[in-house]
Amino acid sequence: MRDKITKRKVDALKPNPAKDEYLWDTEAKGFGLRVKPSGARSFVLSYYAPGLHQTRRRLTIGVFGPLTVDEARKKALELLARIADGEDPAMMAADDRRAIRDETVAVLFPAYLQDGIDLRRPGTLANYEILGRLHILPALGHLPVARVTSKDVTDLHRSMRANPTNANRVVQLLKAFFYWLERQEVFRGENPARRTERYPEKVRERFLTVQETARLGEALRTAETEGLEPAPQHRKPTSGKRVHNAGMFAAESRRPANPSAVSALRLLILSGWREKEALTLRWDAVNFETSTATLEDTKAGRSVRSLSAAALELITAQPRLEGSAFVFPGKISGKPLQEIQRLWYAVRHAARLDDVRLHDLRHSVASTAAAQGHSLFLIGKLLGHKDLRSTARYAHLADDARKAMADSVAGAIGDALSALPSALVGPDSENDTNSARRLRRV
Repeated sequence: MRDKITKRKVDALKPNPAKDEYLWDTEAKGFGLRVKPSGARSFVLSYYAPGLHQTRRRLTIGVFGPLTVDEARKKALELLARIADGEDPAMMAADDRRAIRDETVAVLFPAYLQDGIDLRRPGTLANYEILGRLHILPALGHLPVARVTSKDVTDLHRSMRANPTNANRVVQLLKAFFYWLERQEVFRGENPARRTERYPEKVRERFLTVQETARLGEALRTAETEGLEPAPQHRKPTSGKRVHNAGMFAAESRRPANPSAVSALRLLILSGWREKEALTLRWDAVNFETSTATLEDTKAGRSVRSLSAAALELITAQPRLEGSAFVFPGKISGKPLQEIQRLWYAVRHAARLDDVRLHDLRHSVASTAAAQGHSLFLIGKLLGHKDLRSTARYAHLADDARKAMADSVAGAIGDALSALPSALVGPDSENDTNSARRLRRV
């Protein structure tokens, strides 16, 4: 049926219980009204796909009621103009529906992690997976990536304000994720994580004193000879059936620690290496002639580290286990030691250092080097930093060492300035007198 569509004609058109009824407009080609058997009325546009003259598309413009006849006709004319320019609105709408169904954060985030296997270190990817599983997917997983807004990201960031560091890492990860989507041509527009303001992060500075290091050494010696009780947070709860004799087995729980684990912990204290760098150290990476170790896979890439005499002596003392390429072998044949965290918790508790993290041992090595006046460049090389910015956090310690040197030098010169020449006794006194005589003759 064809006629000019008006409100009166729309109201007059009766539904057919057996099929949809259509009224096609005589003013806008392809513009029509569809009446469902239920009586629901909506405006549609029928057209041939650009370049495909045998393929007819049908697109719903809107529902009658919220949309008037004149408003619907105006939208139809706008769509016809786009079609004349080569666009295919029905196909674009289908793509949008597919994106809502198939291109959600939950679907594409695992693909982003998979794509990074050859580009990022396993530890980095593992951290990304944890942040995604615990924070990103529960909050944004149901959303199509095209519909994630800056407000969504900011709301997630604010919900994590109790842990500002993790909150900032989530925003950084989302920003990288959406840039990846843009490169895959899945996402267009402004990155929704770009405008989120990060929380200020407090840089932790915890360095061991000489006395604290001594307590740590004492606890290590006890761990390897007698054994240590597990730290409180790692003790297994006593069974209710054996509460009455729980103390009978206390002595059995104290066994000498794994010698490899104790040695690996000592190497961390001496070298300032990262935990995985020490645990995965291979024998073929150690050059005993040059006192260096070449670490192929570190956070900063390939890294050549100088080994102190104490560290080299410790490595040399490790027994070589047949079939293992690692200096600190694990319980599984051919594998390195997997972790030393439980030992570390027990040792630090015995040393009354429960606030010290394993990573703080690295800071302690750097602070000792800075306090001795070594340059930030050399400290960075010692720790395996990729650039000087990572080492810059120790700049104030190096400044303290330089100030102490300046005070010492200026103090000695000041003492000489204030002293009488006759009071100066030393090998240069006679030379100074001769110099003074020559000056007077001149």
